[in-house]
Formats: sequence, C-alpha cells, structure tokens
Amino acid sequence: MIEFPRTEQEVRKLEHFLTVTEKLPLDPVLNDLRERALAHAERLSNAVNIGFAGEFGAGKSSLANMLAGADILPTGPQHLKLPLVIVAYAEAPETTVGWWGKEPKVYSGIALEKAAADNPDFISVGLNTPALQEISLFDLPGAGALDESYKPTLDLLKFVDCAIWCTNGTSAWRETERHLWSQVPQELRANSLLAVTHADLPPVKDSMDRILARLNKEKGDMFRSVVPIGTPVAVRAMSQEPEPDFALWETCGGQNLAEHILEIASNRRLSDIEAARSDLEQDLMPYLDSFEPPEAEPSLPEISPIQMTLEAAMPALENPILEDWLAAIASIYEDLRESSDIEPSAFLHSCQEIVEDFAERLEQGGEINSEADWIPGEFEKATDLLLLLQFESGDAPLRDAISILAQLSDNLAWAGSRADSVQSKTGT
Repeated sequence: MIEFPRTEQEVRKLEHFLTVTEKLPLDPVLNDLRERALAHAERLSNAVNIGFAGEFGAGKSSLANMLAGADILPTGPQHLKLPLVIVAYAEAPETTVGWWGKEPKVYSGIALEKAAADNPDFISVGLNTPALQEISLFDLPGAGALDESYKPTLDLLKFVDCAIWCTNGTSAWRETERHLWSQVPQELRANSLLAVTHADLPPVKDSMDRILARLNKEKGDMFRSVVPIGTPVAVRAMSQEPEPDFALWETCGGQNLAEHILEIASNRRLSDIEAARSDLEQDLMPYLDSFEPPEAEPSLPEISPIQMTLEAAMPALENPILEDWLAAIASIYEDLRESSDIEPSAFLHSCQEIVEDFAERLEQGGEINSEADWIPGEFEKATDLLLLLQFESGDAPLRDAISILAQLSDNLAWAGSRADSVQSKTGT
C-alpha cells in the first residue's frame, strides 16, 4: 500500500473556507479564492495520476500491468486499438467508456474489447486494489515522433501528475524519443522517470552498465532518474507461491522502480500540499479572519448550540452540579470553536474524560435528587459510548457526542437539585 503525506487537515480547512463563503455575494476576489480552494481540495482528494508513455513496442502497457497487479492492458502486437486507458480504484471491477463531449457509460467487469468497439475518447478500468486508492495509472497510446500520432500523446500528458517514459533497452533513447519528450513541459519532466525496458534480455542485460552511463549523461533535466526494469521477470517474481520471490524482484529492477515511482508520486503530493498551505496561510484564512458579515438585525450575545439546548431545559433551581457541568462542557466547546485544527478523536476524548469525572462525582452521592438514582448509570453508559465513538470516522460521531452531552444535561437539569433545596425554595 502506497502512503502519501497526510492531507486531511488541509482538505478540512479548504472545505471550511468553501462552506463559509458559499452564500456570500461573489466579487472578483472571492470568486478567485473559491476557485483556488476548490482546485486544491479536488487535487488533494484525488489519487496522483501516473502516466506511462513511449514509442510503439516500448513495453509501457506491460509495465502498467505489473504495477496494477493485474493483466488488464493488452501487450505486444495486437489488433485491439485502444485510446487512453486509465486504471483506477473501484469497489468492484468495472469498465467506463468515456467521451469528451457526452455522457459515459459503464460495463460491469473488465470489458476492454466491448469498450473499444464504442470508439471512445478514453476508457477507465476500475479495480479493487489498495495501491490504486493513492495512484491512478494512465496508459497513453503508443507514440511515433515521425508521424502525427505523437500529438495526441502530448495532449494527454496534461492529465498526469508524473510520467514514466518507457524506452526499449535494445535501442534506448533514440533521437525520435528525445524530439518528442523535449516538447513536454519542464514541470512534468522534472517529476518523471526514464524506464529502460526489456532489461531482462541478454543483449540489453550484458550492456546495461554502458547504457545507463550514457543515459544518465544525456538525460540532463529531462528526467528525474533513469531506471532499468525487466518487466516479465518482475511479474514472475511477484506471482511466486506461497510468497513472492523478493530476491528476484530486487535483481530484475522491480523494487528499484517501485521505490522511484513512490518517490515521484510523493514529491508531487508534497508539492500539492505546500501549494494548498501557501494559499491557505496567505490568502484564504486571512480573508475569513477579516470578513465581517453584514448585520441585518441586532445581534444577540454569542452562545453555543450546546448551551442553547441545555439552558432551555434548565429549571430555576439551586443546581451547583449542573452549573459545574455546563462550565465543563462550555470549555471543550470553546476549544472546538476556536481551533480549526482540533482532531475529532481529541474532542471525543475530552468529552469522555469530563463525563467520566462527573460519573465518579455522582457516585459519591448527595448532589442530586434522591429520586434520580438512575442518573449515575446514564453517565457510566455515556462514558462507554464516547469511547466507542473514538474508533469511528466522519462527522457522525461528533454529532452523536453532542447529542449525548445534551441528554446528560437534560438529566442533570431535572434532577440536579437536592430535595431539601427544592423544598426550601418552594416553602413545602
């Protein structure tokens, strides 16, 4: 499983900005900020796109199959003419046929021949492979720099974040390849690899040191690294039973290539994170900090939703434990309101600690009405529930936690006064 640097914090901040500004009147400044925030959020939420390109017969589809862990893309001489094929994550295998100007259609399972018959602009194959949750593989059509076929390849490269140019080791890095690749934007070239394929063939294997010396000298700023790979051997190594042949995987270049792909993908994701952070710190968050919504009517003192729920249920009784409870809840709510960086698990843990403290206090007795002896048990149950919520994800656990706190507050509001205090106030 490929793991990239954590992006959840930046995505949450970007989504917060988009939510807060969603209903504000648009002006050129805000429109630009929202477009930038949306672009950052989409990029950080999507997989990193790795493109495989090269001249006809360079072995790019075989390499993409190897990294996908499945023999999906046709390789070698074949009659099935395919456009751009994207291999991405999906819960169940499916094939999507796409066109630039109309709605796509979906076939269940892997159906490349059926998809190709529809004459699409691109095909997307979905696989339930963990690594594809972080990267998507773009198998570009084979290119020939001496005819017009290289133009679509150059156009399609705009959809990838990183690229691997496959060059056949038997005639590595020809002038036609150099001519084509020189037209690729420098930003992409700096985050791309030159993969020397067919490295398992004896003529290539025997002269690999000389080939690598030449290519490393000639690559200049056109590639990040030059990596040899014997794809058929790598596939055989990983398919061994009962476990892969890791020694063979390393000697054929599979391990080295995988590490380089992880590096270029991680570098791209880091670049995306840094760009998002820069916009957040310099423009987006300062805009929110300086924004003051127009006052349509006199504003009321700020009060938290929790406090509104609690105070509505509070009778006018001498209720010291409820007062302490409200103060404790208000403190963690203020932490949540003032810090956009607080982790949901940290908030839930704080709630659990407070409920646990009050459960122990209630067990000591004397602070609630004697008829409400069931309330300490409710606090103990709430402690267990809040602990379990910490192992869940999303916003639902936070909403559940707030509901739990509000219910406990209702209980204390009803029974938080001792019977003698009530009698003294009512004269009974």
